[in-house]
Amino acid sequence: MLKLNFSYKKLDLRYRFALALLLFSLALFFRFTILPQGGGGPFVTFYPAIILSFYFCGAYLGLLVALCSGIAGAYYFIPPYNQFSIDVATYSSLMFFSITSGLVGFFISRLHRHIEEISIILDNEMIGGMMLKDRRIIWCNTAVSRILGYPQSMLLGSSTKMLFADEKVFDTVGRDAYPLKVGKPYRTQFEMKKVDGSKIWIDISGAAISYDKHLSLWLLNDISKQKTLEDELKHKVNHDYLTGLNSRDWFMNQALIELNRANRFSSPLSLLMLDIDFFKTVNDTHGHQVGDIALKSVADIAKSTLRDFDICARLGGEEFAVLLPETNKSQAYEVAERLRLAIENSKVPLPSGGLPLTMTISIGVSSMTSKDDNIDVLISKADKALYEAKKTGRNKVCASQ
Repeated sequence: MLKLNFSYKKLDLRYRFALALLLFSLALFFRFTILPQGGGGPFVTFYPAIILSFYFCGAYLGLLVALCSGIAGAYYFIPPYNQFSIDVATYSSLMFFSITSGLVGFFISRLHRHIEEISIILDNEMIGGMMLKDRRIIWCNTAVSRILGYPQSMLLGSSTKMLFADEKVFDTVGRDAYPLKVGKPYRTQFEMKKVDGSKIWIDISGAAISYDKHLSLWLLNDISKQKTLEDELKHKVNHDYLTGLNSRDWFMNQALIELNRANRFSSPLSLLMLDIDFFKTVNDTHGHQVGDIALKSVADIAKSTLRDFDICARLGGEEFAVLLPETNKSQAYEVAERLRLAIENSKVPLPSGGLPLTMTISIGVSSMTSKDDNIDVLISKADKALYEAKKTGRNKVCASQ
């Protein structure tokens, strides 16, 4: 279907009409000049004028130029010349000209439609779009400026290297993405640098341009909020909501990694299981709010006492576990004693005031003794040692045999 009100350049109607008239006049002039009346091809010079009129002036004026061209061709260049004659030759020529002119108008109207759709898709405020030539920006839409803060004038002609927060990522993308293959888009996520130096996460996809191996089109979207939500969700999944320590699932997964590393390098590995003594009494006496404060205090003391690479988790209730890489049984016992004393000597202030809360803990220690030991074995041994510590008086450390 012809899109009658659209032209490639949305010029004022007066200018489009003047351009259409000029194109028709030039076509008529060249027809008289290049091919005299007896030269045949009555409409040959009118086709360029019709095509350009449809493209630049719109379908209305394109149809007008086609109509004028048909009349001029039939009058001046089909015998008998300078008059209208309805015969088979004239009728056939006019039919052929009408059909071809209609097809020209139809396909140019379709081209206009595709140009408009692509322009809307590419030049929008939501998804950034860039055309690159050898990784230099030769075109970008307004969304790129909005996302990154750079004015388009600063981006055009610049290397995309200036947008990467990490130059190593620039090299990695260059190595992995290029040369882009037609029909096989490349997609990845990384941090880009805004004009003010701040960083944002970008989801970006690039596609090759088939007619020029140096050209590529890239679409990018700001996913910083999504990344923040993902990090928050991951933190919630991997950490205990109350104490901020690692969760049981994360601890078990990390323990498997450390066990494999210890087996591979024949290095020692130990585990502590610790439990707050008489925790039920704390809850019953002071309430669950104070119980929560006690749990958080134990977690804070553990984090400040242990090494950065030690892995501490709350397994549930008042029970905690600590994995000690590169630590044998005697060293683990010393760590446990240091932790026990730190908690014994702590004074936890209460929200209601008065005397601070004091606590003690019992700790069971186990260590890897063979490559057959897994995390369940270590936990079982440490649990038995913890039970022994509680049975023999609490506020003490016991090591497994």
